[in-house]
Amino acid sequence: MIPVLRRSSVGFALLALAFAGCSSKVVTVKGKLLKNGAPMIVSEDTYVTLQFVPEKGGDNAAAKNAKFDQKTGTYSVELPPGKYRTMIVVALPSKQPGKLSAPVPPVKSDKVYDLTKDQELDIDVPGK
Repeated sequence: MIPVLRRSSVGFALLALAFAGCSSKVVTVKGKLLKNGAPMIVSEDTYVTLQFVPEKGGDNAAAKNAKFDQKTGTYSVELPPGKYRTMIVVALPSKQPGKLSAPVPPVKSDKVYDLTKDQELDIDVPGK
């Protein structure tokens, strides 16, 4: 009876290790949004969204939003390794306190970023 339990225990341990090895890896990407070569620093009541959109569909095809710091113009995001384009949406504060003006159309990147390891990536924001 004991040899059967040992074999079962070893089998379960190997199975657990196999599943642990299959866990999805994530990469951390950090950097700055650059406007005219300088970090894009905006007021706290300006809404900025930076999304990383997978180049190809699949299980991890959902876009990932980055955390954006308005005071420093920096961002960070964790996402599955792969190829991504970026999309940026900015809504400036309106003249009415506490409200936002209509967002400008999203700025979609023509460039594809190959994000397969942790890295720093500065992104140029086109336009005025």
